Amino acid sequence: MRLEGILEIVGRMDRERLGRLDEAVRRRREELDGSVGEEVRPPVSEVLQYRPHADGYLQHEVRRYRRKDGSTKEHGPYWYFRYHEGGRQKTLYLGKTENPEGALARERGGRRPKQ
Repeated sequence: MRLEGILEIVGRMDRERLGRLDEAVRRRREELDGSVGEEVRPPVSEVLQYRPHADGYLQHEVRRYRRKDGSTKEHGPYWYFRYHEGGRQKTLYLGKTENPEGALARERGGRRPKQ
């Protein structure tokens, strides 16, 4: 069945049937994620700080990952420099540092950004 057909049927359901459908979708998500009995939420990376710099912006973020056992692992916080070059977004990893501007200058080798 196509998604459009399913959405059309959902649009005609009453509250009771929507509740049963919601429960079936929750159970299926648990089967797929291997997280039976817990609320299924994807790990969320979080931006702690964002500031414009040179031809892009510096971003300080914490990354979160879901392990095979269903637990969440947190990495960081790490600094990234995001910018555009040749019509594409690029990212430079700067790591854990107290001076992201200095780390960026070292990473770029003293090159000036293209204007």
